[in-house]
Amino acid sequence: MVGSANLALNRPATGSTACNASEGPERAVNGSVSGGNGDKFCTLAASKWLQVDLGSSQAIGRFVIRHAGAGGESTDWNTRAYTIRVSGDGSTWTTVASVNDNTASITSHDIASVTARHVRLDIVTPAQDGNPAARIYEFEVHAAAGDVNLALQQPATGSNACGSAEGPAKAVNGSVSGGNSDKFCTLAATKWLQVDLGASRSIKRFVLRHAGAGGESTGWNTRAYGIGVSGDGATWAPVVEMNDNTASVTSHDILPVSGRYVRLDIVTPTQNGDPAARIYEFEVY
Repeated sequence: MVGSANLALNRPATGSTACNASEGPERAVNGSVSGGNGDKFCTLAASKWLQVDLGSSQAIGRFVIRHAGAGGESTDWNTRAYTIRVSGDGSTWTTVASVNDNTASITSHDIASVTARHVRLDIVTPAQDGNPAARIYEFEVHAAAGDVNLALQQPATGSNACGSAEGPAKAVNGSVSGGNSDKFCTLAATKWLQVDLGASRSIKRFVLRHAGAGGESTGWNTRAYGIGVSGDGATWAPVVEMNDNTASVTSHDILPVSGRYVRLDIVTPTQNGDPAARIYEFEVY
């Protein structure tokens, strides 16, 4: 999790045949994306995969993948579809994440804690534009420990709620299990949600739980939004911009930034034109 060690860092890595000798699997676990376009694992094999041996069984809670755009290459080469699997023995595998429509340069996947020694990335669609090469700059595996949601139960404000039971406080109550009303819902023309963390904090990650995370239609998952951070609640620094989300849970790792206030501005509330924004949880780490 944020602040936890990357368990895959410099661990033994294997994979499908590399594009060339300088772009082997070890480049995806060297902790660097700054060595130029060659500082990646690249493969053109028909079956594209990357596997890491963590050395011993570890409690895993999150994966971070840095795709072509994170290394300065075209975002058209960001991995489109892939799965992540884990294993105790390197033989029997369990799928823990599956993505079919990624466009982002950095993807982060929080999972329920699972214990495993081996992790594997299977690449189904390597790029956005039909390019046949898969490019993975880093494949990070993080321990299931150490996160604190700084927004939990903190004072929250927002645009007018759909109903009195669906106010901003529902997005910071730590729950998505209270039924369809366990969310912040707004139909306002300008849709926003703001949280006061109580003091200036070092912030590294945001997690948003949209309609699908609360059991509602995924057609109502937030499509486009931005996240800003402020020290005084007046001057804002944008840190996240999302224009084409479809997922029920989104996670955004950022370079560390200090702020007391965080704000979610919702641009396109759904996939299908429904005018209501639905945020089950807005988490800050």
